[in-house]
Amino acid sequence: MTDPSEGMPHRREVQDLLIEQMRRDLSRRPWWKTLAGRLSIAASVLVVAGAGVAAVILLEERPVDDTSIVQCLEGPYRNPDGTLSGAAVSIATPDGVVPIEDAEAVCIQMWESGAFTETDPLSATPAPAVAPSEFTTCVTDNGEAAVVPGKIECSTLRLHPYRS
Repeated sequence: MTDPSEGMPHRREVQDLLIEQMRRDLSRRPWWKTLAGRLSIAASVLVVAGAGVAAVILLEERPVDDTSIVQCLEGPYRNPDGTLSGAAVSIATPDGVVPIEDAEAVCIQMWESGAFTETDPLSATPAPAVAPSEFTTCVTDNGEAAVVPGKIECSTLRLHPYRS
């Protein structure tokens, strides 16, 4: 057995190893001054800047530029393939396409006609339905109005907020 008055066995060697490790740690360059650290900082700055630019572009309010088509959505979601759910509405006459001034009113007519409650897409006479009480108007990248039932944030559908 070791003599308790001597302390820890191999105390001197352990102390030398600890001092050597401390010297190595103190002489090492800080992580942000290394090449990997600088690349990490640059990549982080690019990611944050890219996210900021994307948020500004997506959250930018837009006016409706194309009044010939209105996208009436079935709900606050997109189809699995990324397209908007629902139907695109345009009003055509023998003289051409009539501009749609009130997109929400057109979509209310679509809802009340039963276009979104009918399960058979080939049915000529869908049963009347009740339109939702609230709608949110958003704008597509093409400048078309997209009317969504309920109060939602347009960015959740990758649409722009409507600027009247």
